[in-house]
Amino acid sequence: MTQWIHMINPFAPLRGEGEARAAAGASSFALVISGAMSAFGAVLMSQNMGAMRMAAAEEARRFAEQSPQTAAILQGMVENGMIEMGVALAAGWAAFQIILAAWHWRRRGTVIPIIFLVLLVYRLGDRAIDLALRPAEATGWTLLSVVLLALCVLLHAVALRGASRVAELRRAA
Repeated sequence: MTQWIHMINPFAPLRGEGEARAAAGASSFALVISGAMSAFGAVLMSQNMGAMRMAAAEEARRFAEQSPQTAAILQGMVENGMIEMGVALAAGWAAFQIILAAWHWRRRGTVIPIIFLVLLVYRLGDRAIDLALRPAEATGWTLLSVVLLALCVLLHAVALRGASRVAELRRAA
């Protein structure tokens, strides 16, 4: 247990290439966690498509008074399968993350951790702001997602540190 705590501590020095290489693989775990979260979201969306259609239609009716053109666009999106497209995109994003996790496990570099660190920090900030502005609407799933996003950010940071250390050690050798 102490070894794992040392490994995910972003401020602890990595003691060798093996430890640095293991730390570089942390991004794969973060991608699997994030992919599972996206897949779970896609499943929830697919189970609640009727409610999503009704909410979008309600928004279209609300905009009808202010902007008939915007209302027509929203109504067209509902009628032309944009709800289903959202579910498909969420499922595709989940699959893409799982594939990237497998690829990163074999080729541990710095590009994937940097990209996903930026994406997940943005997503985590968005969730935190949403929780701060609407705390009454927070559910257990929302709070769990914030914790998992923070864990993924930590794992990507550890992976970036590990991959950088591996590159540094190989240059020195």
